[in-house]
Amino acid sequence: MVPPTALGLTICEKVIIEEGTRNATLVSTFTKLTVSEFPSPPQRFAVYAVLTDGAGDATIDLVVARLDTAEDVYKRRQRVRFLNKLMEVVVLFRVRDCSFPAPGRYQATLLVNGEWVAQRRFHIAAKED
Repeated sequence: MVPPTALGLTICEKVIIEEGTRNATLVSTFTKLTVSEFPSPPQRFAVYAVLTDGAGDATIDLVVARLDTAEDVYKRRQRVRFLNKLMEVVVLFRVRDCSFPAPGRYQATLLVNGEWVAQRRFHIAAKED
């Protein structure tokens, strides 16, 4: 099976889903996050993506990894169902417990049934006093 197409991947502080319309508001998107110490206390953020061109049931994995060591620092999985190829599926991971071991570059990657579909790089920095 060919993996679906990602229409984008965003990392942000939080995502608000409006009850009536199901529209999403992405709050405080970022590519840099500052933390007070390392390893960092558990961080809270959201990873939001829209996928299309999928077929049937799929397993979606979010993997956050350090780019300098390729070490995975966070993993989470969810299931979705594509009813048809034209359907757009919203994928939302509300991360609540991701600790970063060191400052540097990280990458959030989405895999569908083990196949790469999207990624976003971001930077973790020490908060300056």
